[in-house]
Amino acid sequence: MNKIITIFLLTSSISYAEDLMKIGQNIFYNKEACVNCHILNAADGGNNQLSKEHVINIVTNGYGVMPAYKNKLTKEEIEAVATYVSTEGKNWKNKLSSFVQ
Repeated sequence: MNKIITIFLLTSSISYAEDLMKIGQNIFYNKEACVNCHILNAADGGNNQLSKEHVINIVTNGYGVMPAYKNKLTKEEIEAVATYVSTEGKNWKNKLSSFVQ
């Protein structure tokens, strides 16, 4: 019985993580079109990796010329896009522009 519960919980968390990434990717490329400003050409070669918590703070409250999205996106959407950026950004060598702050 414990193995069944463990497998269910593991499967559920994997599915949730995949869904979160898909939602975050959709927000980044489509819904809010973050990619339009974050043109993916960082001078640091992708060396400055931001944590999920840092990205959540930036997206929620804004930073520099980037506006706050706390009134445009739900907390769940902010978490999703932060998860996407902090996870996929590690693979974006020379691609993460103004997120590098």
